[in-house]
Amino acid sequence: MTIGTPQQPLLSPTAGNYSNDRAASAGSLSSLSGVSSSQRQEDYGSINQSPEHESAEMRNPSSATETFFHIVCITAGTGILQLPYALKEGGWIGAFYILLAAAISAYSGNILIECLYYMPGVRLKSYSEVVEAAFGLHGRRVVRLLKDFNLLGVVGIYMVLAGINIDSLVAGTVLDRLGVQFWIGASALLIWIVIVLAHRVHDVFVLSIFGTLTTVATVAIIVWLGISDMDYRDARPPTKFVDLKLAPISLASICFSFGGNLNWPDLEASMRAPKQWSKTLNLATVFIAFIYLCIAVVGYGVYGDLVKSPILLSLPPGIAVVVANAMLTAHVLLASPILLTAVFIEAEHDLDFNSAALEPKAQWLYRVAFRSALMLLLSFFAVFVSDFSKVVPILGAVAASLVVFVIPVACYMRLFKSRGEFSSAEYGWCGFIIAVGLMCLAIGTSQALANL
Repeated sequence: MTIGTPQQPLLSPTAGNYSNDRAASAGSLSSLSGVSSSQRQEDYGSINQSPEHESAEMRNPSSATETFFHIVCITAGTGILQLPYALKEGGWIGAFYILLAAAISAYSGNILIECLYYMPGVRLKSYSEVVEAAFGLHGRRVVRLLKDFNLLGVVGIYMVLAGINIDSLVAGTVLDRLGVQFWIGASALLIWIVIVLAHRVHDVFVLSIFGTLTTVATVAIIVWLGISDMDYRDARPPTKFVDLKLAPISLASICFSFGGNLNWPDLEASMRAPKQWSKTLNLATVFIAFIYLCIAVVGYGVYGDLVKSPILLSLPPGIAVVVANAMLTAHVLLASPILLTAVFIEAEHDLDFNSAALEPKAQWLYRVAFRSALMLLLSFFAVFVSDFSKVVPILGAVAASLVVFVIPVACYMRLFKSRGEFSSAEYGWCGFIIAVGLMCLAIGTSQALANL
């Protein structure tokens, strides 16, 4: 999930209880997360006896398969298009960066959920409550602002990108005269209809399936076109193993392509069997890393240091590129309502829209009014503020770097340090993730400022 700036008529981005035997099992990714799945399931079951929580999430709970599709749809977005270019910047070592970023993503997603259960018998409801438990009310307010801005900013940029791309796709037809602003507004309208009809994460499962399929189809088209184009090239363009000067930029670009953990508390809360969270997240992350490697290795291997960003600009023009473009347009529209659920669910809980004192009809009316007002405001900025797509990436780079990488690790270490069960290796690993997050903050902010 990345915030991008539309420079081309294409979708182009900018850039539980604690385990009792963590030290002995620190060698594997799932054990590094330290989540006691059986205890989490027991705690979760006791917590969800409350009518309020049950009315919010436990009707029609999501299966592990549904959650898998949600994770892939949220994470694997337009960032796939810049992966070959990320390898161009850093060299073939970028393939290792993809695996490293996947490990960081899975680890931070697992420890974030573990932080929800840091008090035995109690499950915190959101990312913001985790931060409040670790750093107090002021910390919660700051992170809430960053988190909500990041998600709303991503959706806003997705609307702009979809509008630009649709306008490009209809060029030369009778719809050509409608213009980009019309298509941005139409994209916003489609997203609004879905978020009004959908109440919970479970309600948008179909969107996740199609969103994931569009991404997989796009990757397949790009890989097929790239391999086919290789046969028609007289000479292979040059490549390099590593470029030490640009390696940090390459790693930061790839790390941003694995962002998505802001939605994980809501996804885990909607699961029928929360004890399956770690396995589901790890499997989804492995799948995402696989498709990322496919498109990155083929793109850089075929076009080398001549590869462009987005990769679609390097492919031979034709109907297949148009189809890939249309697939990515569909993806951003399908993923947007899922991203917004993390904002709406927490805000509506704070506003007590699900209170037992309210009639179901009143709950629905309050929810529709709130979501409509927020979408109207977001649509206004996307359609009428000319610098929206330039300013949002600056703040988005700050928000994403902190809330995706730095803050989950900081909360984890603060909430669990009193138990004295951190090994030296895990201290080092957590410190490394924080360093990577701060590096992404510096690079992402500087690149966004350069695009002004």
